[in-house]
Amino acid sequence: MHSLGDENVITWSMDMEENLLTMSRILEEWAGCTSKNKPHSPSFLRELVNVVDRDRYDAYMERLNAGHISNLEYRMQLPTAGLKWVQNIGTPILNKENKVCRIDGIMLDITEQKTAQIQLESTFSLYQQMFSNLDVAVWSYDYVSKKVLFISDAILNITGYSVEQAKEDDFWLRIAYKEENPLIQEIISSVGQGIPQLSEYRIIHASGEPRWLQVRIIPSLDESQAVVRLDGILADITERKLMKEALLKSEQRYKSLFDYNSDVVCEVNLQGNILAINSAAQQITGEALSMVGENLSIMNLFGVENITRMSDYFGRTVRGSAQHYVVASSRKDGSVSHWTMKNIPIYVNSRIVGAFVVAKDITSTVEVEQKLAQREAEYRLIINNMKDMMGVLDQKGNFIVASPSCETLIGIPVGLIKDTTILEYIDPDEQESLREQITNIFRTKASKMFYNRFIHTKGYILNLECLATPVLGEDGEVMSIVIVARDITKRVQMEQELRESEEFNQQLIKMSPEAVVLHSDYKFVYVNFSCLGLFGVSDESQLIGKNIFNWAHPEYLPLAKERMREIYKEPYKILVPIEQKVVRSDGTIIDVEVTASSILYKGKVACISIFRDISDRKKADEDRQHTEQIIRESEERYFRLQTSLDQFSQDLFGVMKISHMEQRLLREVRETLQITNMKFIAVESNHDKLCEIIETEQGYSLKIGESRGKSYLLSINEKTLLLEISSIRVWLETITRYVSVLFDHFLLIEDLTKDLELAASKQVAPTWLLRFMFNLSENERKRLAQDLHDSALQEQIIWYRKLDFLLGERSINGELREQLEQISEGLLDVIYQLRIICNELRPPALINEGLISSLETLFEFTQLRTNYQIYFESEGFTHKLDDEVLIGLYRIVQELLANAAKHSFATEVHITLASEDNHIHLDYKDNGIGMNLFGKDSLTSMGIYGMKERVRSMDGSIVFRSPDKKGLAVNISIPAD
Repeated sequence: MHSLGDENVITWSMDMEENLLTMSRILEEWAGCTSKNKPHSPSFLRELVNVVDRDRYDAYMERLNAGHISNLEYRMQLPTAGLKWVQNIGTPILNKENKVCRIDGIMLDITEQKTAQIQLESTFSLYQQMFSNLDVAVWSYDYVSKKVLFISDAILNITGYSVEQAKEDDFWLRIAYKEENPLIQEIISSVGQGIPQLSEYRIIHASGEPRWLQVRIIPSLDESQAVVRLDGILADITERKLMKEALLKSEQRYKSLFDYNSDVVCEVNLQGNILAINSAAQQITGEALSMVGENLSIMNLFGVENITRMSDYFGRTVRGSAQHYVVASSRKDGSVSHWTMKNIPIYVNSRIVGAFVVAKDITSTVEVEQKLAQREAEYRLIINNMKDMMGVLDQKGNFIVASPSCETLIGIPVGLIKDTTILEYIDPDEQESLREQITNIFRTKASKMFYNRFIHTKGYILNLECLATPVLGEDGEVMSIVIVARDITKRVQMEQELRESEEFNQQLIKMSPEAVVLHSDYKFVYVNFSCLGLFGVSDESQLIGKNIFNWAHPEYLPLAKERMREIYKEPYKILVPIEQKVVRSDGTIIDVEVTASSILYKGKVACISIFRDISDRKKADEDRQHTEQIIRESEERYFRLQTSLDQFSQDLFGVMKISHMEQRLLREVRETLQITNMKFIAVESNHDKLCEIIETEQGYSLKIGESRGKSYLLSINEKTLLLEISSIRVWLETITRYVSVLFDHFLLIEDLTKDLELAASKQVAPTWLLRFMFNLSENERKRLAQDLHDSALQEQIIWYRKLDFLLGERSINGELREQLEQISEGLLDVIYQLRIICNELRPPALINEGLISSLETLFEFTQLRTNYQIYFESEGFTHKLDDEVLIGLYRIVQELLANAAKHSFATEVHITLASEDNHIHLDYKDNGIGMNLFGKDSLTSMGIYGMKERVRSMDGSIVFRSPDKKGLAVNISIPAD
C-alpha cells in the first residue's frame, strides 16, 4: 500500500483488527491531512462522503465487511478539492478464520466523466422535451436499409400510435384513408427519385377520428445522386382544414342567407345609408327599391314616424351594442306591417365600419298574438270560473300550467302545484299505472279517458275522471298533454253502493235459506240454490221451464191456481203467506209457507214466490208441546232432587267413615225413590262402569267402588217406575258419584286406622295421621267439586237452555208461559245451588287471596241464607299461613257457621282472628241457646268431633264454653310455625 501511495494512484487500506485507516498521498491531500501517512479511523472515509450518498456508502461497506468485493460510484465533499465524483473498488482480505481482517481499496477520480455525462443527459432531455412539445413529428428514414432511424414522440399525439408502431413497414398505408393510397404511392415514387414532396392527406387516428396531415419529405443523395436517406416533418393540420371548410360553408351560408332570406337584410354605413339590400325589401313599402347608397337611408325606409326611434337604436349599434326592437310601417296600399328589427355592428380590424340590419315581418304573428290574447282572455275567464281541474303536463307528468280550480278541488294553490308532478297527488297504488298511461299518450298521440284516486291535502280520497288530450308540435310529436279532471267521487260512491246493493241482493237471494222462485206464464224462470233442496232436485235445469203446479200437493192445487190467477192480474201485488204442502221429486211431502208478489219481467207480469220449509217447525211445535207437558210434571221433581243433592253434599262435610256414608246414602235413596229393599253388597270384581245404573232381574245395581279384588255395589232389589225418568236417573248417578269419589280413600283410611289401632292398642291417632286424613278429604272434596261442575251442573244448564229456547217461541203465551218461566227460574236456582255446593267443597280463591278475604266472602254469602248477623274482627292478625293451616281454619269456621244455622237459633255471631307471639287465635261466640257440654253426644257429635280433630291435627287446642242458655263460646289456639 505504501509503494502505491507514492504514485498518482489513489489507494486506501482499513485494518479491521487494529481499527486503522491508511491512505495514499493524493487522498490525504484531498482530505487536507498535513502529516504524510498519518493513520486515521476507518470511519474517516465516511465523513468525506456527500450526505446524499451516505446510505449507499453504508450499504457498500456492509457488503465489504461481509467478505464481498464491491464497487461504488459516489460523491465526496472534500475540504480542499470541493465536490468530486469517485469510483471506489474495495477488496476484503480474510484471515485463517475466514473473517475480514483488512480491506484494501482503489479510488478513481471520475469527476470529469460524470460532469460530461450529466451535461449530455441534460442536453438530451432538453431536446426530448422540445420535440415532445412540438406539434410536428420529425423523422428520418434509411432508404438503403429500409429502416426508420428516428421518429419523435409527437407521433403519438398526431396519430394516436406509439413510436414503435410508427416504425413498422406498412404503418402509413395501414392508417391512411383508402382513397389516399394512390397519392401516397405517388409520394413514395417521387421521393425515391430524389424529388422533395409537400403533400396533404387524411389518416384514421387510433381513436377512430379522421385527421388531416401535412407531410414534407426531403431526400438526401450520395455522390452518385442516389437516395440514401429521407428526412421528414409531419404536422397535424386537421384544425386548419376544418376551419377552412367551415369558413367556406359560412361564406356560402351567409350568401344564401342574404340573397334568399325571406327577411329584409341590408348593409348600411356609419351614416345609416344602405350599401346593399336583398330583394325582400320591397315588402316594406310594397314596391321594388332602385336606390341605394346616399340616396336611401335605412331610417327613411321604414317611414317618417320611426326615424327618431330607429336613429336612437342605430346610434347605439355603431357604438358597439347590438340592438333588438320592433317597428311598424305603412305600405302603399295603406295596410300596416309589423317588423322585428335587429342591428348588428360590423367590425373590420377591430373597428366598426357599419352595421347589418335584419328586419323580420311579424305582421301575421302580431295579428295571431292579438287574436290569441283575446282568445286567451276568454279561455282564462272560462278556466278561472270552471269547477273542473285543468292542467298541462309534460312527458314526466309535471304540471306546466294549472287552473285555479286545483285549489278548490284538491286543496293545492296554483302557485304550489306548478313544476310538481301529478303523481304526487295520486294514490300510491295507482302511480305506476298513471305513469304508463301518460307514456302511452305520448307514444300513440291519442286522447285517453282514465280514472284515478287523488289525495286531497286534508287526507281524504277524491275520485277524478280525467280526459287527457295530447298537444302536437310542429314536428308532429307530442309536446305536452292537456288534462281536464272532474270530481266524480259522489258518483263513484253511488255506483259502488248500487253495485254493492245489487251484489248483496243477488247474493242474498242466491244464498237465502228460503227457496226463491221467479216464474212467468206459470213456468219456472229462475230458482236459487235453496230451491234445489226444497224440491229435491240436483240441478236447476230440472226446474227451469217446468210448470210450477207440477210440484203442488193435489189437496192444495186448487188453492195454488186461484192464488196465481189473482197474482198475475197486475204487477206489484203482494199476497199474504199461506201454508200448503209440496210434493218433492222423490215423492216425499213437506209443509211449506208460501209468500207471493207480482213484478214486471221483460214487459210482462211475473211472480216471485218464496217457499219456506216449515216441516221442522211443525215437528218442533209438537215436540215443544210434549216438552211443556214433561216440564210441568217435572218442575216439582227438579226442585226436590236438587234439594236432595244440596243437603246430601252438605252432610258429606262431616262424614269420616264408610259406614256413616253408606247409611246416609241408603237413607237418601230410600226417601227419594220410595223403596225399602236396598243394601250395599260386595261381589267378585266385575267390569261394570262406576255409578252406571245396571238393570237386574230383581231391580238395579250401581258400582260404588273396588278394593282388594271386590266390587262394592248399591243393590236395589225392587223395580220402580221412577227410574224410568231421566232426571231421577241422573240424580241417582250423581249422588252415587259423590259417594264413589270418597269410597276408595275411606277404605284406605279405615284400613290405616285399624292398623294403627292394633299397633297403638286404643291410643289416640297421631297428628300426622290426622293431617294425612284431612288432606285426603280435601283432595276428595276438590275432586267431587270438579265432578259436580262437569256433570250435574252442566246437565242442568243444558235443560235450562232448552227451556229458554222454548220460551223464545212466540206461540207460547198465557198461563203456559208463566209456568215455563217459573220452571226456568227454578232451574236457575238449582244451578245456583250447585255452584254454591262446588264453592263450599273447594273455595276457588282460598289459596290465592288468603284466609281473611276468603272468610269475608264466606260471611257475606252465609248471611244471605241465615237469620243471624256476623261480626268479624281480624286487625290483630299478621301471620302468613301455609296451605294446610289455612284450609283447616277455613273448614272450622265453616262448621261453626253451619252449627249456628242448624242448632243455635242465634241472632249474632262474633268471630275474631288474631296473632299473638307464635300462636294464632280463633275465637267464636254467639248469643244462641248454647249446648250441653256434659251431654252424652254433645262433644262427640260429627261436627264437634271433626273440629276437635282438625285442631289436634294442627297441634292446637280447642275449648268449648256454654253457660246455661247463654250462647256458645269456642276458643282455638294453633301454633303459627
